[in-house]
Amino acid sequence: MSAKIVNYQKLYNITENMTPLADDCGKLCGKICCRPDKNNTLGMYLYPGEEEMFTREEDWLRWERRNPGEDDFPASWNNPVYFICCTKPCPRKHRPLNCRLFPLAPHLLKDGTLLLIYETLYLPYTCPLIKRKTPLRQDFIDAVAHCWQELLTDRRISDLVEMDSREREKEGNQPFIVRIILPPLSRRR
Repeated sequence: MSAKIVNYQKLYNITENMTPLADDCGKLCGKICCRPDKNNTLGMYLYPGEEEMFTREEDWLRWERRNPGEDDFPASWNNPVYFICCTKPCPRKHRPLNCRLFPLAPHLLKDGTLLLIYETLYLPYTCPLIKRKTPLRQDFIDAVAHCWQELLTDRRISDLVEMDSREREKEGNQPFIVRIILPPLSRRR
């Protein structure tokens, strides 16, 4: 596995019209994950190379260049990492990949099996889909699975998911599993 750049345009195309539910899940919570907080600090990290999907002229984003060593990223991540804060609701077709894949997150078992789970990281809000373990649309789960299989071909992203997975296990978090994806026989550990 190398530090290759993922084809983000392909992943954005796959996820452009995908939603976790048949209806707008934002109706359940007042679009809590799409609203800026009072200090405009609600945001996310972009994956390596994903910054190329943006012009940096977006009036709905504030950009921060961060040092990966100071923000708990694996050593394989180069400086800088980009953290974007939403200052107002974004145009849906331009939302970052993390928004498109939410509320699912990847978890790698030590044997290389990929689990799609409901997000377990601390969030500054309560997502009703996570809290209730709401069943998600199958085509959404399929699209997220495809995206994670593609994202994990980049060693940096794989290192991050591996690190987060070991941390989750160390903390004793029992993730709610949505999908199990076995690795190809050649990559099983």
